[in-house]
Amino acid sequence: MNDLEQYYEIVDHIYSLTTILLTAYCYASLAKPFLLDTSSSRLQKSRTWLVAAAYACIMLFLHYMPYYINAILAYSIGILGTFFVMCLLNPVYIRQKLFLSITFFSLRWQAWRIVGQTVFAWHPLIYKFISNNDKIVWFRVYVIECVRDSLFGFFLMYVGVRFLLRVYGKKQEHMKLREFLILTIPSLSGICAYVMIFFYYNVYTSALEQASLSVKIGYEMLIGIYAVICYATNLAIIWLFRQWKTEQEEDRQREIFSRQMQDLESHITEAERLYKDMRALRHDVGNHLMTLKQLYTRGEYEEAEKYADSLTCEMQKASIGARSGNPVTDVILSERRKEMEEKGIDFTSDFHYPADSGINAFDISIVLNNGLSNAIEAIERNNLPAPHISLYSYHMKNMYIIEITNSFTGELEADEWNGLPLTTKTGDGHGFGLSSIRQVANKYLGDMEIGKERYKQEERCVLRVMLQIAD
Repeated sequence: MNDLEQYYEIVDHIYSLTTILLTAYCYASLAKPFLLDTSSSRLQKSRTWLVAAAYACIMLFLHYMPYYINAILAYSIGILGTFFVMCLLNPVYIRQKLFLSITFFSLRWQAWRIVGQTVFAWHPLIYKFISNNDKIVWFRVYVIECVRDSLFGFFLMYVGVRFLLRVYGKKQEHMKLREFLILTIPSLSGICAYVMIFFYYNVYTSALEQASLSVKIGYEMLIGIYAVICYATNLAIIWLFRQWKTEQEEDRQREIFSRQMQDLESHITEAERLYKDMRALRHDVGNHLMTLKQLYTRGEYEEAEKYADSLTCEMQKASIGARSGNPVTDVILSERRKEMEEKGIDFTSDFHYPADSGINAFDISIVLNNGLSNAIEAIERNNLPAPHISLYSYHMKNMYIIEITNSFTGELEADEWNGLPLTTKTGDGHGFGLSSIRQVANKYLGDMEIGKERYKQEERCVLRVMLQIAD
């Protein structure tokens, strides 16, 4: 082996190592948001580096092993191996991780195929100006091509990864099977089609023993165009699907908001009716007292007692029951208390509406409605022997705090991305209750906390909503 051949070999090693490391960096960047750990940012970083190291080690082993392995097979082994490493480090959202791994594999292959076709287009121009005997110049051209291929391939992969993170990496979620198939089939079909084209080309050229130049040119052009189409199509399908999903989520949120508005209107209507009845009773209370006095004066005690019972019944119908300082919240608490009595749930309330605080009654009603509804549903799911719900409100410095506590057993599983508890609730309103409460908290520059606490040898789930009071 002469010196020039040794230089070629060194450049090949550097090029292979650089390509693998750059690809590992892109893969780790893609995996990072999906390896979140709320307890430690240091742990998250270590997980990310482990994923990058795992991919790099696997690919280096496959590259330098003495047996030839097809590039498609090598990429597949590398991605699948790293996927299993990700699952071991963070065994949640498996389908989502598999989708991202397959998509990355597809983008990685497409990026390097696009790079390869630019090389094919570059060579005919070089042949016109460089002699085949000028080995030093050809070596320099080879070095330039390696540098260009590494940078261009890295650029295409990085653009694809950033696009995926921008479109899909804003939150973690449980991916449904339908969504998984819709998003991964384009990548898989593109790779399968390439394998078929490659197989056809090999069979065709083997049959002819030596392919003509036109056949080679046609094949290379076909692969290049196909790689560009697959690259753009994969990203476009992901973007379109996410846009559609976002619109669906916005529609559900608008529907939930509309329902909340309807609930508020019904609460206001009920409050107006009750207060109207109370005003009517107050207006007639003098007449009622005079009637009772006359009955007692005439000695008609039995009739007076019946009349008093009837009057008491009417007053109870007109009574709201709760006295929180706001007619809307009064109605909400009265309705929830009645619901809990029917379901055998003990309810304790020390809630006071924050008058002159700048906090809208509608926002408070969202917190109370959703918070108490979630507490009731949690108790029904746990089927506890002596269920209890408590509601408190208090001031702490410039914060108004609403605290809802309910009996609870078991583990409270939280979504690793948004911190909200996972729920088994199904239907159109799935998951929007706590999100609505968090939106109210954010509106008033506050926060929302939910977790499990122990009180007098009893486990309880506590929802704490903090709202900043206007100066």
